[in-house]
Amino acid sequence: MRPLKTLFKMLSNTHEAPGDDTFAKTGSCACSPQWPALETTADGYTMGALPSSYSSIMTNPEIGTFVARCTRCHAGYPAPWVVGGNDPMPYAFARDAAELTGQERPHDPVEAEYTISTASGNDWPALPGIDYATLFRPPSLVCESAEAEGDHSFRTGTALISVSWELAGTWAVCVEGAASLEAADLIVGEMARQLGEATGETALHSRVNG
Repeated sequence: MRPLKTLFKMLSNTHEAPGDDTFAKTGSCACSPQWPALETTADGYTMGALPSSYSSIMTNPEIGTFVARCTRCHAGYPAPWVVGGNDPMPYAFARDAAELTGQERPHDPVEAEYTISTASGNDWPALPGIDYATLFRPPSLVCESAEAEGDHSFRTGTALISVSWELAGTWAVCVEGAASLEAADLIVGEMARQLGEATGETALHSRVNG
């Protein structure tokens, strides 16, 4: 899980979201109705954004490195948001991959790492007597115990999932051998929802590599 520590060290130095008038203006949306549509930009690409009840560590308006704005008045959006589902990720390599439609792509098992943290930024509350090894297992999947690096590990299908307490307020999740990144995303998303329900916190999960 050492790459996660490196990532968080980097984010701690670059967590200020750009809020100047070159992209997002300060103040409330002046449109009627407010926030008719949102957009964001990264790596030279502008893409649609959507209001959301959750966000990643990159799009959380309190700590994120990306900002969203109203497409009309350009006011900075102050609440959680996500990139629109029809837009590729805002990186050149992802855009290039999206253009390969119709061509054969590899389907080898993937490995990806994630974080699960609280939307409030607070530490996760203690859950005395809770079996975390069971709590993290998605009930929609057939899971079994497994031995791996990490505090809690289990296997579902070809995927091996390891969960560790790496940083204050953050669970680090490593998924190895999943059929695809989408499958890994769904597994971790369900793990985050379960943790949030058990603790009464809003859980944010984000893929940090893979």
